Amino acid sequence: MRPMPAFTRVAAAVCAAALLTSCAAAAETAASYPSRSIDYVVPFAAGGSTDIAARAGAEALSDELGVPVNVINKPGADQIIGVSSVRSAEPDGYTLLADGAGSSSIQGLLPYVPYDWADRTFVAKFAEGPHVYVVGGDSPYRDYADVVEAAKRNPEGFTVGWIGGSSTSDYATLQFLAENGIDAARVQRVPFRSSGEVMRAVAAGDIDFGAGGASSAFSLSKTGKLRPIALTGDKPVGKLEGVPTAAELGHPGLDMRYWVGVSAPPGLPRDLTTKLADAVAAIAEDETVVDALDAVGLSPAVLTGEDLRADIDHEKRRFATLSEQIGVAG
Repeated sequence: MRPMPAFTRVAAAVCAAALLTSCAAAAETAASYPSRSIDYVVPFAAGGSTDIAARAGAEALSDELGVPVNVINKPGADQIIGVSSVRSAEPDGYTLLADGAGSSSIQGLLPYVPYDWADRTFVAKFAEGPHVYVVGGDSPYRDYADVVEAAKRNPEGFTVGWIGGSSTSDYATLQFLAENGIDAARVQRVPFRSSGEVMRAVAAGDIDFGAGGASSAFSLSKTGKLRPIALTGDKPVGKLEGVPTAAELGHPGLDMRYWVGVSAPPGLPRDLTTKLADAVAAIAEDETVVDALDAVGLSPAVLTGEDLRADIDHEKRRFATLSEQIGVAG
């Protein structure tokens, strides 16, 4: 056997040393994470309820982990821009996503999403909140029963706000129609770009009915321009005092909620995922975070790891079944 040339021996030694150094660095990173600032990407513009919740969560997460957590807004394309930027990042725990139904399970139903919606590391959910159903302050429909009766009587003449794409508000509307035996294919869906636009259109009397996250109705209901008729689920919202929950109205199945959490690129090591999940669970108990969530109609709700993934899978099946049953797709 010929002896290895000196240059080759040196090169091999250098490569081996580099490999050992790389492995040691990776192990050190896992043990000491985090050692630098973290980017928390919000796939929405600044100012909405998800953004506000994410910012409160980021501040508390910074305190919990001992490094800055920078909120970076990357809105657009049904949240695809923000999600894509996180999916393509290194799975090192330094790029995270402010995740939710619109950026995960609903994307699995959109044919134009250019990636596998489930191909990410679901870390933890820390907040959730109900949707609110509204009519205009001057609407002839006084309550939930009035709206149901009118929509059943003349679905073609009944107008609802519709955002399209990855909006959970649309699924809240579909659930309302399905729950009450109203033919969604006959109801007039009027397109808008956001739940804020839907609320303003309802308040102006341009459409009959709308749905959105609870906070989207706060200001207009306070001035009497909107009349909230029900909240999804079974938990009241302080800033919508007196608005009945769907459960109180005898519709416990009307439970569409939206959530805010943390996801990471696919392949995040298990130990980093666990450390992050524990930190996210801890911030849900932070009083400052709880107050910030309450201000936008959200409340603490923790679900982590595989339990979160299973819940999201179930959520996607619900959305798909609802769309199929009612004959309407995004």
